[in-house]
Amino acid sequence: MPAYDRRNFLASMAAAAASLRYAYSQQTSTIHKDVPYVPTPDNVVKAMLDLAKVGANDTVYDLGCGDGRIVVAAAKRGARATGFDIDPARIHEAEANAQSARVDGRAKFEQRNLFDVDLTPASVLTLYLLPSVNMKLRPKIREQLKPGSRVVSHSFDMEDWKPDREESVDGTRVLLWLIPSRA
Repeated sequence: MPAYDRRNFLASMAAAAASLRYAYSQQTSTIHKDVPYVPTPDNVVKAMLDLAKVGANDTVYDLGCGDGRIVVAAAKRGARATGFDIDPARIHEAEANAQSARVDGRAKFEQRNLFDVDLTPASVLTLYLLPSVNMKLRPKIREQLKPGSRVVSHSFDMEDWKPDREESVDGTRVLLWLIPSRA
């Protein structure tokens, strides 16, 4: 290919890439996010999964999964784990992280609004959401999770629903609720 044609080709490819980046940024900037993306530190991830006693027999759901670190860590423990996030960029990053950790067979991710997720398959639910979002989810959590299921939250409580256990990890609260039997 002559140098002139190669320059035109490369210039048109660069323009196309810039156009795609702009379109993608517009798409992701219009998504309504209930919670900002703030990654959970690895030591807190470990504490959350330890407190919930996550193991190979568990199905872990992470609402607002971000980069997928909780899902990946749960899958490394043998659990089946699914992360949900409304942001397609986070889902893409989470899938890449699961593949890199070689747990993509046990970890999956779905771009969904966390309020639309059916929680019934989960034995463990992990949260790092704002208190107001936890409170909106609380009735659904209590209704859909089976007795004995565990809910573990990074930092934030659910007001008058007192946790069954609470730990501090380097000054960060980790809270655990056990879903009670239905009387």
